[in-house]
Amino acid sequence: MAKQHLLFIFSLILSASCFAQTEADSVVFKRTISPSLYLDYGKLVTIPSNFETKYEGGIELLFLEKFPLIVEVGQATLSPEGAYSNGTYESRGFYYRIGAGYYSQFLAKSKIGLTLRYASSTFSEDGRIFIESPSGTQGNFVQNLVREDLKATWYEVVVYSDQKLSDLFTIGLNIRLRVLANYDEQSPVDVYAIPGYGRAFDKSIPAANFFLKLTF
Repeated sequence: MAKQHLLFIFSLILSASCFAQTEADSVVFKRTISPSLYLDYGKLVTIPSNFETKYEGGIELLFLEKFPLIVEVGQATLSPEGAYSNGTYESRGFYYRIGAGYYSQFLAKSKIGLTLRYASSTFSEDGRIFIESPSGTQGNFVQNLVREDLKATWYEVVVYSDQKLSDLFTIGLNIRLRVLANYDEQSPVDVYAIPGYGRAFDKSIPAANFFLKLTF
């Protein structure tokens, strides 16, 4: 009888050990914090163009592989042709965004997610508007634009997706909807373009950017 009890107890211990090992094997290890640096390489394509030059990157802290905290910084110079029909225009400055959200594992090496971000830009404008009187009966109109320390803020809803290339490198796409909150309005000629946001008279702007992420 004692032998049967010992055999039963041994069988329970062996079964429990096997079950525990199976459970342990099925658990996916999740890092508490995963720090990453990333570069918006899509912006580099715009460098040869006359319209815009941008450099942008960011830092991400991903908690439990689900909850990101993101800080983005960038520098941009915008020189849109046709901003004024008779004149020149350039806007340049620095901007940052900060936000948080949620990521979900979509495939074995892919994530999708949604984040909300607050953004702010500090910039300056240089321009010149020239209107010549065709008949010469009136004087020519010249308006020089030299403005410093202008500020603007906006909010972004960002749909995130990525594809893991290796343990170190990930590529991805952010699809953004920017909603302007406020900016330093000017008269008689208002602000035309805000670095990091776009044209000031557009109260909402869709945008997209490609990024390369380096995870440590």
